[in-house]
Amino acid sequence: MSNSLTIQPLGGVGEIGSNCTLFETESTKLFVDYGILFPYEDFFNISYLAADIDHLEPTSKNIILFISHGHEDHIGAIFLFIKKFPQAKIFAPKFAELLIRKKLSERGIPARIEVYDENLELKVDNYTYTPVRVTHSIPDTYGLIAKENNNENSILFISDFKFDLTPLYEPPFNYKKVNRIFEQSKFNVCLMDSTNILNPGRTVSESELIKDFEELLARENRIFVTLFSSNIHRIRTIKEAAAKNNKKIVLIGRSIKHYVQCAQDMGLLDHNDIIADEKSLKKFDNKHVYILTGCQGDYFGALRRAGDNEIKNLNIDQGDLFIFSSKAIPGNEKQIYRIYNKLTENGAEIITARDKMVHASGHPSQEDLIDLYDKIKPDIVIPIHGESYFLKKHVEFCKVNNINSRMFLNNSSLIINGSNIKQIDDEKVEPRIYHSNDMELDRPAISQRRKLALNGLCLISISKANRALSLKINGLPDSIYERVPQLEKLIKGQLSKKLMQKNNEDIEEEIRVFTRNLFNNYLGYKPMTFVQVI
Repeated sequence: MSNSLTIQPLGGVGEIGSNCTLFETESTKLFVDYGILFPYEDFFNISYLAADIDHLEPTSKNIILFISHGHEDHIGAIFLFIKKFPQAKIFAPKFAELLIRKKLSERGIPARIEVYDENLELKVDNYTYTPVRVTHSIPDTYGLIAKENNNENSILFISDFKFDLTPLYEPPFNYKKVNRIFEQSKFNVCLMDSTNILNPGRTVSESELIKDFEELLARENRIFVTLFSSNIHRIRTIKEAAAKNNKKIVLIGRSIKHYVQCAQDMGLLDHNDIIADEKSLKKFDNKHVYILTGCQGDYFGALRRAGDNEIKNLNIDQGDLFIFSSKAIPGNEKQIYRIYNKLTENGAEIITARDKMVHASGHPSQEDLIDLYDKIKPDIVIPIHGESYFLKKHVEFCKVNNINSRMFLNNSSLIINGSNIKQIDDEKVEPRIYHSNDMELDRPAISQRRKLALNGLCLISISKANRALSLKINGLPDSIYERVPQLEKLIKGQLSKKLMQKNNEDIEEEIRVFTRNLFNNYLGYKPMTFVQVI
């Protein structure tokens, strides 16, 4: 039996999202997470992307899916995974399990999910897998340790964490468990979060936000707070600060109500001082603190709708206070600033983490990483969970601090055998794209959407019997519409007897090329043009 372990990230390494990493031994494929990647702005209304696992051939091997925590970029595509591997054994912490079951029930997909804690041990071939509790911005987050049974090596994998030893609402990062396992092994590997590698110093602890929140929530203004719906720790901080000022919190937005309900089911939040139905209020007054979804500027989020006065009975006015208790995910800055501008124009005051201590990241900064590496003393650190630029900076950071490190990207493979590591840099496999009712969309369709969005549409119908022609345009400047009769005449002039004797495909292509060039003379660009001969 081979003693080697192959680790291959299928998503989430070289990008932030679509997290999925494959740990493979002789008889077992163990996947860590299967999440979604939210699309870039120029993807034209695509819902999400997910790591491509279709190229993994059906296998007789044991299939295990280990969920580290409940963020969408780690659990959002699990239903697709189950369709591919219905025989998979799924392990998840309790909070993630509640979130996953809701997601699966909406799609009518049954699944057996075993809830785990730190006592779990999965014995697979010559490795034993065990979770290690870490701190993060969502409850119930774990890393995973794979330990070779003959003590040749151990691998610590943590894609998301903050190194907080004095957290407010959860147990501290259990580095002592890592130490105990690492001390038994001859060679120790760490695959570690790179999200905040550009940040010097330490990541703020949740406890450091209490003072400023209590002061802000004491104001007589109407107060609105926006944050990631999954940040139950922050919601609890806001709830307790509001209660000290004799205010209740009001939840606005579907996702935040869902996360809070799951937290209440787990006993992480009580029901006191929480109003989950804003429609029950007669008016939006200053006796409440309103927590809104949509901190990233999402079009359907409650924050954007509030800024555009689209929430019934809520009109933003002079003196309203908006607290942004989150940071912008790269790529979302423009849409967030649009909301800043809208709120400002309506007279609201905006508070961000630049102004007050209102946000604490869920990821380690440079000093946190140094502190952790000093405590667990890995033989090699391999950066994961971050844009490619972040991974490179993490490698450089390690080298400056005399820590062995190497670059690693999606679809590359690490083959670990004892203290030997072989890296194979495989060809990149693009994530799959999904839209609307979880329907897959191929990349040529994205290209078509882009051209339609940028250049508009022209539709031409030609009767082969009598050369009758109909021209329809959409998405073009208004001034071109008055030229439609002239354009039809010019196009119809191309329908010579010789041309009409050709097959339909040749006619359609010749007219398409002529029409695009004709529009280019008027517009300076060529619209998407479709011609049909009937």
